[in-house]
Amino acid sequence: MGWECDNCGTVSTTPPCDECGHEHGEYTGFVWVCTECGKQSTRNNPPCVRCGNMGLEKRKPDYEDVESEAAGVGWLTVARPFAPLIAVMLLVAALFATGVVPFPLGDQTPTVENVPGNATTANGIDLAAVETNVHRQVNDFRAEQGESDLAEDETLAAMTTFANQQRVAEDYEGGQVRGGLGEFSPGCEPRGYFFGSVDGTDGSRIGDYETTQELADSVAQSLLTGSQSRQTVLDANTTYAVDVHVAPDGRIYVAHLFC
Repeated sequence: MGWECDNCGTVSTTPPCDECGHEHGEYTGFVWVCTECGKQSTRNNPPCVRCGNMGLEKRKPDYEDVESEAAGVGWLTVARPFAPLIAVMLLVAALFATGVVPFPLGDQTPTVENVPGNATTANGIDLAAVETNVHRQVNDFRAEQGESDLAEDETLAAMTTFANQQRVAEDYEGGQVRGGLGEFSPGCEPRGYFFGSVDGTDGSRIGDYETTQELADSVAQSLLTGSQSRQTVLDANTTYAVDVHVAPDGRIYVAHLFC
């Protein structure tokens, strides 16, 4: 018993055509028909898949029954092989809808809105000037070890600021994080170090510093005195960025990223 495709002539067992996918054709030979519901099958293999009846009779095929079943193949049948992929897509959509995963921001740079504390000036100290001073001290240290200067990079600087402010937003109320570090496109896989002042220690608050130089020296020293972080400074190849942020209670947060 075979089924011949009207479109290309290929003989298959049942529609659709194995060669071209066409649904219409003609059976050649006989079929086995359920004596209860009339379901046709190419094999004598009871019970009937439609009603469970054990009685099958050998007859000439009834094409109307075959074609009505082929016409009834809907999008659910077609989609069945892709069910795992569809399930994953629905899960991702649900995570975005509920906010568990932040929705991509397109061309917008990830930011922390209304970040608590101060990113520009604190206790009369210009924090941008502190960052510039620390960058210079890092390059001075590398020069002493025979290494070249690390340049500035806008993308790396934006990542460093975002990462530092994200930590502040996690520790204090008020900040809204928009996006994530994974949405940046740096030219390398950055290595990073993060520092936060510890209560009860010298230099734990911005009020412990009177000048830009004092704070810059403290930040640079905390990076260059640790054996692992010092080695990262020497292993960097191209760029470096540092961000200094002062929390509402005066605690100092510092982030360093190297490429």
